[in-house]
Amino acid sequence: MNGLRPYAVRFTVSASLWMTTTGDEDVIERKRRRGRLRAYGRQVWREAKTAGAPRVNRYMMLVTVGGRPESPVLAAETLKPLIDAGTDEALWPDDDPYHRVMTCYLRDPRPLPGGRAELFIWVIPLAPGVDPLARLLARVPGSKATLARATFGEDSWLTSNMRMTARERKAMQTRAMRACQGAWHASPGACCGVVCQVRYPDPRREYKGDPDNVAETATAMWGVGVMQGLLPASPGVFCFMLADGESEPKHHDLDMLAFTVPPDADWPRLLLGDA
Repeated sequence: MNGLRPYAVRFTVSASLWMTTTGDEDVIERKRRRGRLRAYGRQVWREAKTAGAPRVNRYMMLVTVGGRPESPVLAAETLKPLIDAGTDEALWPDDDPYHRVMTCYLRDPRPLPGGRAELFIWVIPLAPGVDPLARLLARVPGSKATLARATFGEDSWLTSNMRMTARERKAMQTRAMRACQGAWHASPGACCGVVCQVRYPDPRREYKGDPDNVAETATAMWGVGVMQGLLPASPGVFCFMLADGESEPKHHDLDMLAFTVPPDADWPRLLLGDA
């Protein structure tokens, strides 16, 4: 890794700017909040650079979310403009899946004052040959896993880049849940983590989206397992990465690997252990 070390940057977000993947903001309000978050994010990343944060090429991100009651993965909508701001400030060449190869969300259990959320974004440099999935699973030896797969057509595929009304987004999420009925067949247990791998229908690099842009579809798929009684409402860690290969034209695939984890798993320590 050329001597690069992981580092963390803290962001504090007010309730008036906070967004989730299941929020009901309209297109205009989402755009307004994204713009303000991106401007704020540029300031924070700029300060991090001044303090010595290095430019990285290939990296993982570990995002801890505190001060919010919902599952941390729902914060993906707030995180997106903050990551884009880091790209603006040239802390990495791009935040696409060929540079940001995995992003993991988990809860910060510390109590925080009400009204504000606190996110820590850990940037973990990775050498070219390091497989982020193998690196993650090596932290939980002996873990048992279950794999769920679903394919979504254009009428049930929802990403954060789509311009829709709140009603349209809710309808799309409902169709996404219908599309993955029957995907879950077994339970990994009450204490588990999940890696969501996204497969796109085009082999060209420039047509691969950011995997956590599909958090709305992913949480719909996870929710199906929750309603079946097979999954906990909030996994210990929720990760996104690109899947190998391509999906069929006009379709997208999600592969979800849910795996058992110790109830007291300290994910920041585990993932930063030999970084």
